[in-house]
Amino acid sequence: MRVIVAGAVAWADVDAIRRELAKLPTASVVIHGDSPGADAIAGQVAAQLGFAVEPMAKSPVDYAKYKRAAWKGLNERMLGSGAELVLVFHPNVEASRGSKHLLELVQSAGVGISVRIFAE
Repeated sequence: MRVIVAGAVAWADVDAIRRELAKLPTASVVIHGDSPGADAIAGQVAAQLGFAVEPMAKSPVDYAKYKRAAWKGLNERMLGSGAELVLVFHPNVEASRGSKHLLELVQSAGVGISVRIFAE
């Protein structure tokens, strides 16, 4: 199972991320972005749990297309990598930019990608 983990840069609840990642099938691949907080924690915890980890970063193309909102391009590429599940760790997704954008992409994709949202 390919899983995107995203969320707030201020997210610090390692246990919440560990608890959810521990529920994944053993052959899962965890995809995350290059932000601190939920992204960074997900990468560390996934590696500790023995999952394959695919860190993705904002690219020069993302910056050229979106400028300071290069995270939009990163979200598009993460979703385009073939995820089946998106886990979002954010205390207020509606007030977010990146996490909300990712969820909007999932919704507009219209394919059976499951989403789980966790607030502190």
